[in-house]
Amino acid sequence: MLHGYQRPDIEVADYFDEHGALIPYGQRWDEQPPAESYSLTSHVQRFAPVPQVAQALLDCLREQFEVRCFEDPGLARHMRIQPGHVVRSVRVFPMDSRCAPLGMVFTTFPAVHLELGALYRATFPPCGCDGCDEVVPEILEELEIQVSAAASGGFGEFLDRGMDRLVHCFDVDGTGFGEQSRGLEDISPARLARARAILPSSRVWAPWPLR
Repeated sequence: MLHGYQRPDIEVADYFDEHGALIPYGQRWDEQPPAESYSLTSHVQRFAPVPQVAQALLDCLREQFEVRCFEDPGLARHMRIQPGHVVRSVRVFPMDSRCAPLGMVFTTFPAVHLELGALYRATFPPCGCDGCDEVVPEILEELEIQVSAAASGGFGEFLDRGMDRLVHCFDVDGTGFGEQSRGLEDISPARLARARAILPSSRVWAPWPLR
């Protein structure tokens, strides 16, 4: 995890269903969730810790590393997030081109859209609907892992041309790389061309320079 980073104190609240029963998030559905639950987003305020943790991570990055950090409304447009949903957009560029750049878009949901390196994107929470039944502590941990990996030199990114896929890997504290992959069909030729120009030849982005 990031040196000097400490997760802010998070207020954990209980939420109840229409019958007054406590909702056990993460264990809400014994079997397949009801179809209508995928179109419901009740108690979205439970995701309020996500932007709090994201801001704490940004603060730590600014304090610990040689970076340029600035507001960039264009990032939200680049990620195709509707303007009415955007709270703020932030870019962080390490002062070394061998390091993975980072971007965060905070939205009203509340959620955080993360961009790392050349082509990696993720959203926290990934969905937020009742059917997906996401667990906030797990979301926070994954956000911390991905940002920490990028800053510490544990973020890998490369194009696997043989398999026609994009591969991302995360390693924090030497625990080993966890791999994610996706096809290239929904990435525009222009984005792929830009990515090829900056992707690290070693397949792993360099650690960010410390202050």
